[in-house]
Amino acid sequence: MTVSATDEGLIGALKNGDNEALKYVYKTYWPMVSRFVRCNSGSMEDAEELYQESIIALYEKLRTEDFHLTCSIKTYIYAICRNKWLYQLKGRKTIIDIEEYDAISIEPHDDTHELPEDKEIVEAIGSMGDPCHTLLIGFYYQQLSLDTLADKLKYASASVARQQKFRCVERLKKLFLHRRYRYTNE
Repeated sequence: MTVSATDEGLIGALKNGDNEALKYVYKTYWPMVSRFVRCNSGSMEDAEELYQESIIALYEKLRTEDFHLTCSIKTYIYAICRNKWLYQLKGRKTIIDIEEYDAISIEPHDDTHELPEDKEIVEAIGSMGDPCHTLLIGFYYQQLSLDTLADKLKYASASVARQQKFRCVERLKKLFLHRRYRYTNE
């Protein structure tokens, strides 16, 4: 059987126990999960174990009659992996959530771009200056609360800090998009 690359085709094939569809899903979404785990203090073995658990969870859910997938397979697998990995990391180390970098994440079949490494992200944040540097480093790396950051930056409230953090994340995304565009057009 030829595997249909659409989510509907894959879901149907997975529900019917098609091994080719399972291999296709396993191969297609592996790089996304591997990058996420490695960016967040995990090893290749951690990523493999987590990915296998997530694929099994997806497969088992799809085989139940009352389950209906309301998002893409990619999104569902990422959510399972992210939640399982964040649970494992809770309290251990700072987490770099690639969800914040959605605009620069690669599609499964696009092998020409990579998600920026942690070092690149920190350097880019450093080049942004204040208040973005203080907000992003404080929030994502020092795990400071928005209340603490609002006090530190003399903002009126945590919601003002949240809005500014959002603007800074958008600027960071644009920095990486500009970098990616520049490299692809050289």
